[in-house]
Amino acid sequence: MQKCGILIMMSSLILIVLLGMGCLSTLPVSRPGEPLQSPTPGTTPIPPPKVTGYSASNPASVYITYPEFDGGIEAGNVTVTVQVRNFSLVNGAGRPVTPAKGHIMYFKDVAPRTEPGLPAETPPGTFQISYQTSCTWYNVTQGTHTFSVELVNNDNTPLVPAVIDAVDVTAVVQTG
Repeated sequence: MQKCGILIMMSSLILIVLLGMGCLSTLPVSRPGEPLQSPTPGTTPIPPPKVTGYSASNPASVYITYPEFDGGIEAGNVTVTVQVRNFSLVNGAGRPVTPAKGHIMYFKDVAPRTEPGLPAETPPGTFQISYQTSCTWYNVTQGTHTFSVELVNNDNTPLVPAVIDAVDVTAVVQTG
């Protein structure tokens, strides 16, 4: 009988720890197309996160085609080119969010921000916004650099899930 009590106490403790760590959820569960059920009468259910620019059968993607990963580039002006699939690039900055439409944020030497609902902008000088598949960084110095791209909505918020690509390169100064 004492072993049973210890087992119940240990199970309860593990459950409390997992709930506290966020490993288990007390949020309601529903099947696609069904309304969420409130966990407690009189409470408002929490809706699932907004999904933009994503289709399980046709997900948006972006791929840096130049410069190549771990490649050597010449210091100075560097043009990053990308290939985009299943996402329409539009000059719609500041317009309402439209699924699978938006623009590209190009980043240099910073990690793209991917928090849903928050603008993906990083400190000034580390990002550029474009609806074109190429972007030039001017006066890139000698050394190792990371160029990243992220597909974003018209309001500069990341897609959910985030769609990014990155390459590390070494810029060298040509002599002679």
